[in-house]
Amino acid sequence: MLPLSRFDYQAPTDLLDASRLLSQPGSQLIAGGTDLLVSMKHRLFEPTLLVSTRRLGLRGITESGGWLEIGAATTLREVARHATVNARLPALAAACRTVATPTIQAMATLGGNLVLDTRCMYYNQPAGWRASLGYCLKREGTICHVAPKGRGCYATHAADTVPALWLLGAQAELVSVRGVRRVNVSEMYHDDGMAWLRLERDEVLTRVLVPLDTRAVCHRKLRTRQAIDYAQVLVAVGGPAGRGGPWSAVISSVSSRPMYVEAESREALAEAAFKACQPLSTHMAPATWRKKMVRVEVARAAAQVLG
Repeated sequence: MLPLSRFDYQAPTDLLDASRLLSQPGSQLIAGGTDLLVSMKHRLFEPTLLVSTRRLGLRGITESGGWLEIGAATTLREVARHATVNARLPALAAACRTVATPTIQAMATLGGNLVLDTRCMYYNQPAGWRASLGYCLKREGTICHVAPKGRGCYATHAADTVPALWLLGAQAELVSVRGVRRVNVSEMYHDDGMAWLRLERDEVLTRVLVPLDTRAVCHRKLRTRQAIDYAQVLVAVGGPAGRGGPWSAVISSVSSRPMYVEAESREALAEAAFKACQPLSTHMAPATWRKKMVRVEVARAAAQVLG
């Protein structure tokens, strides 16, 4: 059994109090905890203070002015089962249903999935396993084992809901002591496995807002087993908006940031995605196979958009 390290715990009832607590060194926000607590047992994170969202009122789904407003602490199961999500945003419902297992979906939150840690086969391991390799650049070490001659960390972004939300034009609402700001989901991520989020440490993700008047989007996930595993390739494809325009795709699990590509036809989109994606050996499966499967999964998703 892997024990947790010692930490303090607070569950504020006010967002500004939560922001102040998060500004303290060593603090970290916790919602469902399905990823964070495992990472703490692996000593990937060792916070001295956990700030809980459970009393902040961030759970629930409402419609307002053509937008679906989803509280960041709403569980993935609640999102996947919501009638409006299934009727108007089926790609989001599908993405929520492919996260891990039904048990985890009942605990994990939509906000937590948006800020999911990047990972690779050398990083996402217990401390003893990492120590046997001399650790890795993202945690305790000085070398990225994925690309030893590279200059950065190549841990991959693998959050199931992000590609679909990106193409649906979703926005994230962030609250801190400085005020409230909204950012497009497409603008939330850096191409850096160590510093992948464009969020300040004291910002609390409060809501995800998705426009209901949007184009058809399809979500697909390729993984080794149909449960638990993170994606080998994660794809969302959107058809032309309105009467025309390009096809577009967001591909994840191939780099530290989701990749956006577009083309004038669905056939050209699959080729554009294949050329743009250069997966590295961050997974157990060969990178060359994963690159080829990008073309296959984008083509399959585009066919489903038409169907």
